[in-house]
Amino acid sequence: MFRLPKKSALDFAQKWTPLLAEAFHFLQIAGGRVKVASRYASIRQNVAGYVLLYDDERKLGMTTLYAVLGEEGIKELNHQAALFSAQEAAEFLEGIAGEEGENFLGEVLDFPDTEEEWEEQERLFQALPAAEKEAAAKRSQWLFSCIFGQLFNILALMTHGAKLTVLVPQALQGDDDAFLKAVQVDRLLLTHHPYFIQRKQQAQDNGEAKFLHALAYRENNPNLKGKIRYPALFMLFGVLEAVQWLNDLRHEEILDLCDEIGLDRFQNRIEDVTYLTKRLEDYRRFQKSSGMSMH
Repeated sequence: MFRLPKKSALDFAQKWTPLLAEAFHFLQIAGGRVKVASRYASIRQNVAGYVLLYDDERKLGMTTLYAVLGEEGIKELNHQAALFSAQEAAEFLEGIAGEEGENFLGEVLDFPDTEEEWEEQERLFQALPAAEKEAAAKRSQWLFSCIFGQLFNILALMTHGAKLTVLVPQALQGDDDAFLKAVQVDRLLLTHHPYFIQRKQQAQDNGEAKFLHALAYRENNPNLKGKIRYPALFMLFGVLEAVQWLNDLRHEEILDLCDEIGLDRFQNRIEDVTYLTKRLEDYRRFQKSSGMSMH
């Protein structure tokens, strides 16, 4: 897999870490329970198959590309990809992550605020020619699949030290602890992922009281229940890890990025590079103490 060019990766982290940290903050205030507004709850149910994306992190990335480029754009990309040089591939990814991608996301993430705006959007959608309507519906499905998949993936990272794209594959290999942690974060796994449905049914059929008791406990827990001392900083580490640059950046560069994002050095105990190194060690210990590895 190609990874983002360094500058694009740093720009991406700078733009998205504050938004994710703010969302995490409000979820903590709400007791860690994800409450999806009715309109979005309905959309989430309509795209509930997004939970299958957790089987392989590459699927989440491809879903994002489908949302941005559309089906025809993906066909054209597949046709040209074999001819890409390393430089051309880097330039393409930089375009997706940079201003071009940012402009697109700014448009598609400008969701209606009122019921009247929702109804107007629906009217405009219904007025489209059949082919355009079908294409728009598919892109909307891909977009919301990506949004919900990435949201809960990040919640899992902040709760358990491992993303759902780590937990779910481990569950598929028979790891019941990973199964339970994944269910706590995204309950739709129990109703829309074939393996999770089958495993719960198996436990019920076999009378696995201990497993079923643990499952009920996880279902009753808030989606977000973690003891993280530096959530915004850990969110930054997680974003950098997701774009495959955390291990290759100098600690001075990460500290500069913290300043650009506006992370308080004293509050996060990152007064200098030495302290940042210690926080990275804390982050790795958090992942290990959660019983998971990001790799």
